[in-house]
Amino acid sequence: MQRSSVKIGLGLFGVVVLMGATGTPSLSADKPITIGLIMEARPEVEPWSLAWHDAAEAMKKKDPSIKVIESYEAYDSARAEPVARQMLDAGANVLLLSTFVLTDVAKTLAPEYKQVPMGVTSFGVTMQPNLSGITASYMEMGYSNCWLLTKMSKDGRIGVVGAQKAPFETEQFEGCKLGAQAANPASKIVLVNSNSFTDTQANREQVKALLDQGITEINLMSGTEDAVGGLRLCEASKAHCTTWGGDARQWAPKSTVTTTVLDWEVVMNDMVKQARSGDIKAQAFDLTFGNGGLKVPDFGADSAVSPALQAEFKKTTEDLGSGKIALPPSKVHPGLR
Repeated sequence: MQRSSVKIGLGLFGVVVLMGATGTPSLSADKPITIGLIMEARPEVEPWSLAWHDAAEAMKKKDPSIKVIESYEAYDSARAEPVARQMLDAGANVLLLSTFVLTDVAKTLAPEYKQVPMGVTSFGVTMQPNLSGITASYMEMGYSNCWLLTKMSKDGRIGVVGAQKAPFETEQFEGCKLGAQAANPASKIVLVNSNSFTDTQANREQVKALLDQGITEINLMSGTEDAVGGLRLCEASKAHCTTWGGDARQWAPKSTVTTTVLDWEVVMNDMVKQARSGDIKAQAFDLTFGNGGLKVPDFGADSAVSPALQAEFKKTTEDLGSGKIALPPSKVHPGLR
């Protein structure tokens, strides 16, 4: 079914409503639901926002009675709060705030709109009845990505490009060290930082510094806008790179050997059910390989990963999901994977 995009005026915040073709009756008997989604950037800009957008598109495809309002430019709380209020006042039944910098906005809005299930990607913010905290197993991400890169490395060296040492990066790096060690006890990780979540050139320069050392297996740990610069250099240099969020082959189709994809449908499905039933209960969401919130795309026919290694990698992610691969307690979100 063809979709139309209808822009609505919300000042400078660039909100777009994505819905079914005008005049097409709903194909679902379920109560129509509108999801308000505030993202960091447009999906073509960074893997993190791409994952949110892809999940929303998948939800709409499965259930045409779901409509999604996406805002791309409300990155900070001063911009986000009025946008969120306009979404809610316009009839949004679910509200998702996709960055931890909006935690205070979520805490302000939740008590005022108790009938609306809300979620923010931050840990330790759950407020009954309707504000859920959303996170993911950064350690599993780091483990799987660095395990695969280390297996592919000819000399056991891999590079890791961070941004600003945010908690999700530091915990990914702990998982990365464990994955690399499991893949090759003699492995060595070279860590560099771009010092920015948005500077694509800075990330590119750090990737180049690793390539200049002969390191061609590189994990881009931020998953945000800066990583796109590194991905594009990976593609031009025929290196092997990994990251997380949405499928990074959008920017580096040949050099992205895998992406730990965040499937936010796990969260969206739950919140839509709450909105339809009226039985609203906040909870702590944690995306893992075990609950299907973390996934890896199928390898393409021309993948640089051999079939034998693909099978071994699949077994590794399955063992992470089942808990067969033990991980230390999370420091970022205690009590979760």
